[in-house]
Amino acid sequence: GVGNPPGCLARSCVLGWSSRLHILPAMVRWVVLVVVVALVAAGCGDDDADDTTTTTLPSADEVLAEAALTMEGVDSLRFEMELSGTPITLLGVELRSARGQYAAPESSRAILEAAIGGLTIELGTIAIGGTSWVTNPLTGDWEEYTGSRAFNPAIMFDPELGWRPLLTTDIRDTRLIEPAAEGVYTVAGTAAASRVEVLTAGLVEGQPVDVEIDVDRESGVVTRMDFVTSDEAGLTTWMLRLSEFGSDVTIEPPEVD
Repeated sequence: GVGNPPGCLARSCVLGWSSRLHILPAMVRWVVLVVVVALVAAGCGDDDADDTTTTTLPSADEVLAEAALTMEGVDSLRFEMELSGTPITLLGVELRSARGQYAAPESSRAILEAAIGGLTIELGTIAIGGTSWVTNPLTGDWEEYTGSRAFNPAIMFDPELGWRPLLTTDIRDTRLIEPAAEGVYTVAGTAAASRVEVLTAGLVEGQPVDVEIDVDRESGVVTRMDFVTSDEAGLTTWMLRLSEFGSDVTIEPPEVD
């Protein structure tokens, strides 16, 4: 016969066949050559089709629904919050950043970086349930805070008050942003005014805000949330980063003199 080894490359297939065509009549040689070329071209086309895969992305609402379920089960995490633009005032100082930890169901502790009179200071804060403590800016001693604007990040992570409504019922006009950073889905939308006080840990009154949320593709946890609030003085950008999910965290009341 005039067979050729299986699995040969397109060029070698054609050359292998053409080298043996001299043993066939002229008309047959042309017919065989045309058939071989057509078969090789078809085979290459099939290979290209097999190599092409289509990835179907979930909808923005599906990503947020999964994140809501996942975040409800988070019992601890680390958070970092950065503020820029128009200052947010807390305890008479301008809040710049906060970094700390959350422990379910309703406890948090944080170090706040703030500015006062051109100086940068740090304040400690602890919140357990409805009680908050803060360090005195002058003495560093812990004091129970009884004002109306306590900084309590725990409400951001509360399943009932925070994640579930924020990621499901209290966000609209959601959409996936592509391309996103590697390993995450990025969802944009508008959070309802009722969620803003939660998003800002009690520091800003209700107003709808546009948010961007990163959800880890593998674990389903929220790792980033950015949004902008406004008042008569201007705009404030909030950048929230979450990490160390499920770490060992114990938060206890401070010693108060």
